[in-house]
Order: sequence, then C-alpha cells, then structure tokens
Amino acid sequence: MQVQTFSYPTQTYRLAMRDRILVRAVSVLCFAVVLAAAYLALAAPVRADTSVRDDGLFLRPMAGPAAGTPSVGDPAVGDPAVGEAAQRPYRAAPRLAQTIRLDIAGVVARGSVTQLFRNDSSSWVEGRYKFPLPSDAAVDRLRIRVDDRVVEGVIQEREQAQRTYDQAREAGQTAALLTEERPNLFTISLANIGPGEVIAVDLEFQAKVNREGDAFEFRMPLVSAPRYLPDMELSSIDHPALRATIARQLEDAARLGFPIDLSRQSNRTALEVALDAGAEIASLESPTHDLVVSRDEQKYRIGLRLGEEPADRDIVLRWATERAEMPGAALFHESRDGTDYLLAMISPPDARISEKLDRPRDITFLIDTSGSMDGESMRAAKSALVEAILGLRPDDRFDIIEFDNDYSRLFGSTRPANRTAVDDALRFVAALAADGGTEMAGPLRAAMNDRAEPGYLRQVVFLTDGQVGNEDALFRMIEANLGKARLFTVGLGSAPNDWFMRKAAELGRGQTVSIPNDDDAADRMAEFYRGIEQPVVVDLTLAPGAGTAEVYPNRLPDLYGAKSLMIPVALTEWDGTLTVAGDTSDGPWRVQLDRSDLRPAAGVAKLWAESKVEAIQDTMRAGDLDAETGRLAVLDVAIPHRLATRYTSFVAVDATPRRPEGETLREGVVPNNLPDGMAMGSLAGPAGATGWEADFRIGVALIAGSLFLLLLSRRLSGGRNRRMV
Repeated sequence: MQVQTFSYPTQTYRLAMRDRILVRAVSVLCFAVVLAAAYLALAAPVRADTSVRDDGLFLRPMAGPAAGTPSVGDPAVGDPAVGEAAQRPYRAAPRLAQTIRLDIAGVVARGSVTQLFRNDSSSWVEGRYKFPLPSDAAVDRLRIRVDDRVVEGVIQEREQAQRTYDQAREAGQTAALLTEERPNLFTISLANIGPGEVIAVDLEFQAKVNREGDAFEFRMPLVSAPRYLPDMELSSIDHPALRATIARQLEDAARLGFPIDLSRQSNRTALEVALDAGAEIASLESPTHDLVVSRDEQKYRIGLRLGEEPADRDIVLRWATERAEMPGAALFHESRDGTDYLLAMISPPDARISEKLDRPRDITFLIDTSGSMDGESMRAAKSALVEAILGLRPDDRFDIIEFDNDYSRLFGSTRPANRTAVDDALRFVAALAADGGTEMAGPLRAAMNDRAEPGYLRQVVFLTDGQVGNEDALFRMIEANLGKARLFTVGLGSAPNDWFMRKAAELGRGQTVSIPNDDDAADRMAEFYRGIEQPVVVDLTLAPGAGTAEVYPNRLPDLYGAKSLMIPVALTEWDGTLTVAGDTSDGPWRVQLDRSDLRPAAGVAKLWAESKVEAIQDTMRAGDLDAETGRLAVLDVAIPHRLATRYTSFVAVDATPRRPEGETLREGVVPNNLPDGMAMGSLAGPAGATGWEADFRIGVALIAGSLFLLLLSRRLSGGRNRRMV
C-alpha cells in the first residue's frame, strides 16, 4: 500500500528552508572566493606588469605633480629604478621602431641598428631603453640625427661620458648616451626630444659568423629576457667592504631591470641583409622567421617576409655552401697603423677522425627547469635531452640533475647507460616541468664535482636559457671546480643569454649550441652530441714565422667535430707566415698559412680589440689583475679602437641648446617584449615581476577562509536538521 505524506509550512520548516538557502548562498560565495583567490595566486606575476602594454616610451614628470598631471587614460607605470619618483604618473610618449642591417662577408659581419623615436606629446622628453647585441660584438660607432643635423658620438671613459650627457641634458641640448650593462646588453639614454620630433639613433658593430663544416650561422639578438639574480646574503657584520659589495650588487640588479610589454608588440623591427658567402650557396634558411631572398650578383639580399615584426625573438640565419668550395683555413686580414690584424679561421683536419676514438663518456646532464624555461624552451630542452639520452652507448655512464630554486638528481651519481637506466631517465625527463627561480651555482658545482672512473671522458652537458644576472660569479665557480671535466652548453629558447652560454663553454673547455624551438631540437642536438664525442685536436697553438703575435683568448680551445675556430690575432713585423699546431689521436697536426691565404676584411682590428678586452676582464675576474690596473688596460685598448666596454661609453651631443628655458623635461623607459614562448606568469624572483608573493599568500588565505566558512555553514545546517527530527 502506498502512503502519501503531506507537510505544512510550520516554523520548523521555515527554519530548515532558511538554512538550506544560507548554505547554498555561502557555497556560491565560497566558490566565487576560491576562483578569485586562484586567479590572484596563479596570475599575480602577470598582474604586476600588465600596466605596460603600449609600444611606446613611458615618461615620468621630472618636476612635481603640476608638471605632469595625469589625464584620463594615462597609464601609471612603476619603475623601480627611479626610486620615489616612480610614484609619479607616467604618460605614453615617443614610439620606437628599428631597422637592422647586416653586411656579411665570409665569416665577418658588419652590423648597424637604426632606432627611431617620435615624440607624440606636447612636452620635451627624455627616454631610456635596453637592447641586446651579439655577445662578441665590437660596438664602435654611435650617431644621432636631429632634423637635418648629424651628430657623431665620441668614446669617453664611462664616468666622463655620463657627466657629458648630464650637462647636455640640463642645458637643453639633444644628446645620446650608450653604455654597456653586459657584453650582450646595452642601454641608450636620449635627452631633449622636442614635441612632434623624430630622432634617429644609429649604432654600428662588428661580429663573427659561426662555421661548422659547410654550414654557417649568424644569430642577431632582438630581445633580452628578464634575468634572475640570486638572493643577496646580507651579513649581520657591519663592515665597509660588505656594504660596498652589497651596494654594487644592488646597482647591478637595477641596471638589468626594465618594464615588460606583455602584448609583445613593442619595437617593431625590419631586417636588411647583404650576404656574400664567399662560395656558391647550397641552402639558406631561418628556423625563427619567414624570409624573402633575392640574388644580386655575388650577394644575396635577405629580408623579413612580413616587412617588419615585433622584436620578441632572435633572428637566426643559416646557410650552407657547396662542399669543398670554402677552404678549411683562411686568414681574414686588415692592416692598421703598421699592425697586421688577422681573423684566423681554422677548421678541424677531418671530423671523421673522432670516429676512431672509442673512449667511453661519463656524462652529467644538467637541465634548467626554472620558470623562465616554461613553454617553448622547456619543450625544446626535453626533446634535446631525450635525443642525447638515446645517443648514449652501453659502455657510457650518465646521470641527470634538474634544478630551479633547488636541485635533485636522477641516480645520485653516474651509472652505466643500460636499458633500465635509459628507461628510467626517459620517464624522469617526461615528468619535468618548469617553475621557480634559477639557482644555478649549486647544481652546476655538483655536476662538475662528479669524478669519472679511470678511462672515461668526463663531460657536463648543460641545457638552459642562461637567464641569470650573476654571470661573473658563475664563471669564477666554473674555473674553480672544472677539474678534468669539459662543460658544454645548450642555449634554449627564442632569446637565450648568449654571453653566458658562450663564455661558460669557453671557460669549461667545451662548445656551445643554440636551439631556438622544439622543431629544431632533435636534429640540432643529435648533430651537436655527435660532434662533442671527442675533441679532434687538443693543445692548439698559433705562431708567426717571424714577428710578435698577440692572440686572444690566451688559451685556445680544442677543436670538436667540424666546428671552426675564429681566432683574432695582432702581428707586428710579420713575415707573412702563420703556423697552427696541435695534437690528434694520430699524432701531431699542423697547418702552414701564408699571404696567399689572406682575404681582405674591414673590421678585423675591432674584433681583435674586443677579444683583448674580454681577455683582460677574464684575468681580472680570476684575481690575477687588480681592478684599477685592469681598468687602465681596458682603456688602453678601447679608447684608440673606439669600443663601448664596461669602462667606456659613447656620447653624442648636439652643440645647439634646443629645449626652451623653463620647459619641463619628462623621462621614461621603453618596455621590452617578453621573448617568444616565455610566459611572464612562470617567472620567479628578480627575473620576473616583483611583489607576487604577497598576492599568492592572500590567495591561499582566501581559499582557506572560504573552506572554513563552508564547513561552518554545513555544521550549522546539520545542527538545525537534527533539531527538526
């Protein structure tokens, strides 16, 4: 028998309905709070810099609020580099565009960068921006164009150049100042741009082309990523030397900072390349950009298919010549003031010689899993590492270290590359994810301190984007801990720190390679991994038949695979002959060169001077040269060769004061793009947006509070339901 029950809206029923509505309302509220908290916790790093979205120069009034009262829609941008003034409002002002021109002849590249500023405001303005160049570039010219006037820059000691610029700035003269922050990162300051004016800044540089067999590559950086600086250990001991060290670290950190345009539309760039390969070209491509190519007699004209693109990734050009048309050794030559300057291009005797060597390898793979690697860089790193693991032979030994804020090892020490170990390694790599800071020193030291068993060739293969700001400290650590190991660096992503990658490999007596994206990873890594199996030639020396030679670096690197060395040399009283010698597995090897191998090439003297400056700074970093003696030695080279260095800057000043007396000058900084494939939200610490930790803690607290409210409401509801029964 079915029984139907009926109920009436008694007082108890009303209380129960109220409780249900309350529980549902609190549940919905808690859900909304959880969503908001999750957004704060996960998107906080992005929120810190989203105010920088325009492709122009952001300006801050230099006087009080009256000089620059914000209008509706003006962006408010914080710049930690300007202290209290960062609280004043910013306005969008001059816009930046640039054209890069490259004239490549053989293995020598002459580059120029033209950057345009247009002041759309009604005020006189000053701007600052940072830009990258190849890490071996010798920057030797700066000029500005104001209306129909051209002002050439002069080279001065850095402090004097800053004073010259400041005086011109206050006097109302248009001026530009170029300073080096790192060998591959520069800053330009530009003062007194008038309302409605367009000002062009031109700089020029000399650089080298990489060669490996019949393949050539030139990488032109367009964007610099945020760089991670480890936490500074502030000592409780109040000592002047410690205070000075901390002050230098803080100043260095400030110089590396810049606002980020998350829309990735800043600094649109056009490219014009004239390529004379010195031989018939078999192929020409770019793994990073779509190109248009035409032939003009001996030269190839190369541009971007879209005409111009945002500067959010490096431009990589690759070409190959017809086999045997390029010589294995050549001398690119320039004569200046009675000195012969050479760029000696030396190729290995035969890349196949390494196949005769059967010494097994003991390898530690070190992979960067910090936040800056998130996205395309991480995918490329995993593909490259998988390729390297699959290339191990059964008699090799290996281990893997992954790191971000901390590091962990797969095995704890190297072990034989048997099937089980390889399978474990592949699973380990598949599970890797990018997050956290870039605390590189500990894991790098651990990798280099691994000791190989007798009979094994000890190698460290380091996969990273190199986005750190403490390069010098890491270089010192590499030199102190390398031992008998060889360090090889694999630069990953669309804009790696090529200065760190190249120098770390040089100090580690190894080689470096760049892999811009996942599509390029497997083939590129397989080729590189085969090439570093064994050095083909070691203990290289270079000597003239007669005369005096200055060669830098002081210790020449070994030859691997088919990769050529580019060695700058300065010769006095030269007899025209040069001998390159070294040792191979088959015994001594030597190459004799003479004047018949000379190829005229302008700018070789600049490349030699840049190499000497770098060698002096290496000696200073190693502690074999005191700071003042080293500074004077750099000046002795940089001033006559007109090079921008750590101790010299270019300054260009228009002699005629142009800003009317009493007009307020506004200043600001140009935002840079994030490199293509990099996610701002994944960056941590000094490399990324600051202040996100507080938002994260707030988000976690809101989640915990909402869960507490939900549990409390359910408990109250349960109590009332029990009273109804």
